[in-house]
Amino acid sequence: MNAFTSNPPPSVAGKGGVKSPALAPDERDRYQRLADRSIDLELVEAVDIPAREGRAIIVPSGSVLRVACHQGAQVGDMIVFNAENGDEKFWGARSRVIHGSHLTVGDRLWSTPPYTRPMMTMIADTLAEREYPAGVRPHDLLFCRCDFRHYEVNHGDASLPNCQQNLATAIAPHGLTEAQVHDPLNLFMTTGLNEDGRPYYLPSMSIKGDHVEFIAEIDCLAAISACPGGSSGSVSHGLELSVFKEP
Repeated sequence: MNAFTSNPPPSVAGKGGVKSPALAPDERDRYQRLADRSIDLELVEAVDIPAREGRAIIVPSGSVLRVACHQGAQVGDMIVFNAENGDEKFWGARSRVIHGSHLTVGDRLWSTPPYTRPMMTMIADTLAEREYPAGVRPHDLLFCRCDFRHYEVNHGDASLPNCQQNLATAIAPHGLTEAQVHDPLNLFMTTGLNEDGRPYYLPSMSIKGDHVEFIAEIDCLAAISACPGGSSGSVSHGLELSVFKEP
């Protein structure tokens, strides 16, 4: 997708459209119309994330965030904060309990206590119609982000790029610290559980042009790391962030 297209092409909203027991009928209808572009949207901001780096973007309430694999297969570790209050952030465990270990269209990103409310809702997912090996799905809530210790223990080099540091660098200009980096939603990451209950991953099954979209339920700050680890496959690519709003 051209990052400066004012009205991007329709998104794939997933099999059966936007459906979730957590959504009211009027929400489902509006989110479906946003996903298929029955409601016109205009580009507000676009940010390219270089391979193995991280960036952050403000997503005002009611606007749409698109995360796109514009170069090829790539996992993106995404964390989310209330743009006005860094104490309110994405709660992966709660989101997993409500929606399952992998998110898709109609699922929500819930925030930490004492707020515990939807921060974003996924409204489009081009991976939703794909066939996957038994037991695996994309958009993972099982794995943590990689950090220096992971590379120190597994690769003998703590200096390698990692998602923890990428995310910390991305949120620093917004007054947030590394200690506020939290467990992510691992976009485009293909994972499952083995017979022993341990998580495992396969190379991402995303391809160039794949994307997911979220509508912001509150003013959000989203930070994403183009994961430098092996979950994307043999080659690391960048990611493209775009924020759209109704004219």
